[in-house]
Amino acid sequence: MANGYKTKQRDTILKYMTDHQDAHVTVNTISDYLSEQGTPVGTATIYRHLEKLVESGRVRKYTVDSGTGACFQYVSEDRLCHEHFHLKCEKCGKLIHLECSFMKELSEHILAGHGFEIDPRRTVFYGSCRDCLNQETIETEEPTDV
Repeated sequence: MANGYKTKQRDTILKYMTDHQDAHVTVNTISDYLSEQGTPVGTATIYRHLEKLVESGRVRKYTVDSGTGACFQYVSEDRLCHEHFHLKCEKCGKLIHLECSFMKELSEHILAGHGFEIDPRRTVFYGSCRDCLNQETIETEEPTDV
């Protein structure tokens, strides 16, 4: 981070974020993981460091609604996470980077036809990924008699 002191806790949080950059994580997820690793960090400290990472542009913050805690995602310097939408699987937690020309057309339509500009940096579609849908199909299929 550009501002602030370089601390072991900050480095630990940043390492966790980079190691889990394909997932949306919560402060509680980070706290639980660090406690399991024998390096507990208080939630206030985690929030403070994550907010600094958000301010610096290295982490994105997603807030679904007022009743749900914020989710955070590391933004890798080699991956452009600023111009596309994301899909989040509610079953396994996978985060999918959606680079689809149709979404650009949709954004342009909404701006031209409805006077509203979508911010792709803050837009996440929630549902079920292909793997979870396939697993669900396998689990619900009844065995056939041979």
